[in-house]
Amino acid sequence: MSLRILATLAVLLALLLPAGARAERIDDSGTQVLGSLVRLKWQKAAPQPGEPNLLVGQITVLVRLDMSPWKGRRGRIYHQLSRQGNPVTVSWTTRGALLPGEVRDGERTLVYAGLVTHDLIEDTFLLTLTANADQLSRLEQLEFSFEFEPEGG
Repeated sequence: MSLRILATLAVLLALLLPAGARAERIDDSGTQVLGSLVRLKWQKAAPQPGEPNLLVGQITVLVRLDMSPWKGRRGRIYHQLSRQGNPVTVSWTTRGALLPGEVRDGERTLVYAGLVTHDLIEDTFLLTLTANADQLSRLEQLEFSFEFEPEGG
C-alpha cells in the first residue's frame, strides 16, 4: 500500500471516530462528596403491579474541576458515569456554573459548552440516584468523571 493511501485512510479513520475519542479527562481531585453513603428510600411504598420497585437517594457533591490546561479554549465538558453492575440513573441540580442533567450508567451528558475562562470551575451538585430494587444485588460504588472535548477536536 502506498504512503498516500495510508495517509488518506488515517485521515478518514480520524474523522469517523466518535467525538468521545478526542475527550480528555479533567482533574477533579478537588471534588468533595458530602457524606460517604447514600441512604436509599422506596420511591413508592407499594408500586402498582408492573411498575418498577424503585429506590431513590440524594447526596451533595462540591464539584471542583481543574480547567487550567484548557483556559482560553472553547469546548464542551461532559459528566460521565461508569458502567455499573446494575442499572442506575443519576440526575442533578446545580447552582449555576454547570448545567443540570441526567446520566445513566455507562453514558455521559453535557454540563458545559463554551469558552473556558477560569483555571477552576466550581459548582454544587445535588445528586439524585435512582435504581430498581429488583435488580440490585449488592452495594455499589458509583464512579463519576468529567471529560473535556476541545472545539475542533
